[in-house]
Amino acid sequence: MNEEFLHQIEQIITRLGYECVHVGIKNDFGKLRLQILIDTLGGINVDDCEQVSKRVNKFLDDSSDIPGLDKGRYYLEVSSPGVERPLYKLTDYERFSGREARIRLSDPIEGRKTFTGLLAGISEGCVNISCEGEVKRIPFGSIKGGNLVYRFENDKHDNRKGRKK
Repeated sequence: MNEEFLHQIEQIITRLGYECVHVGIKNDFGKLRLQILIDTLGGINVDDCEQVSKRVNKFLDDSSDIPGLDKGRYYLEVSSPGVERPLYKLTDYERFSGREARIRLSDPIEGRKTFTGLLAGISEGCVNISCEGEVKRIPFGSIKGGNLVYRFENDKHDNRKGRKK
């Protein structure tokens, strides 16, 4: 799918009042999945996903030629990014500064491919993450994936044991 179609989908989502976290295509056993992650300050519910799904489906049905997406040979998935929200853009790492995150790298830095710690902003195209008592500078281009980390101890219930703390 080309950048123009992705941009048009992002605009639809924004006009509906949601943040477009991510639009991507994945191959699931020979069938394409158009995955859309949306968010709002109050969180996402099923009705929000349905509203976005209907509007995006109409756009896709009305579009005669969608590069990389054959009509009827894909399915659409609209969902919330969840508590361990994936981080896709450099600005995501800045926005969630002060929050715990896990960053996975394409190639090792200092012999490691994974860093977990507190995000400490961005500078000169690098993500700064505070782990093990020091700030590591990770070039954004080296990042394979990243996500926020949710710790159960921050929850009012210990979900692992099924009882209140």
